[in-house]
Amino acid sequence: MIVAMTPFSSDRNLGAAYNQAMSLVPEDGWACFLDHDMMLTTREWYRQLEEAVTAFPDTGAFVAVTNRIAASWQRAQEADLDNHDIAYHRKIGRARLAQRTLLDITMTQGFGGVLFCLSKSAWREAGGFVDGLFCVDHQMHFALRRAGRRVYLLESLYVYHWRRAFGDELPQDTPRAANCPCRGPEKNPSIRIQLPSP
Repeated sequence: MIVAMTPFSSDRNLGAAYNQAMSLVPEDGWACFLDHDMMLTTREWYRQLEEAVTAFPDTGAFVAVTNRIAASWQRAQEADLDNHDIAYHRKIGRARLAQRTLLDITMTQGFGGVLFCLSKSAWREAGGFVDGLFCVDHQMHFALRRAGRRVYLLESLYVYHWRRAFGDELPQDTPRAANCPCRGPEKNPSIRIQLPSP
């Protein structure tokens, strides 16, 4: 079972909100976290996640491709960063459905949590989410890696991300997870695995 949700908290401690949400997921279940400023582009997203989870159940997390994100390997290169026409992004989402690959991003400097899916067992092994808002997703990435779990970008799953498109910056006092090593240059990952035929 995959439970889709968008946890948040008025004190902006997203890590604590994620942990509270994960505590409600069945022991053998998965959580799909949807960021507050993202939008799904096809009706196939749930089936895509189910397929990936079924094929690779020991994975730490599956992550979506998007339009506006810092990591170049998570950004759809065919997407115009400044085009906010939803019909345009739905076309990209439909075109990407033909891709049947997972990009191994385990050794990168952390995924952007626009849409990610992780199992309750992986969450437990990773020690849960750290406190804060910024970098909570990155810290989970590193914790999954330390726990020996792989992290994959589901290259067929494309979502639209608003990501401060018109300068609506977050307040300066937005809490950041402590000691996050996500900054700095990184090589683009290149190891892909094929999803089994449906």
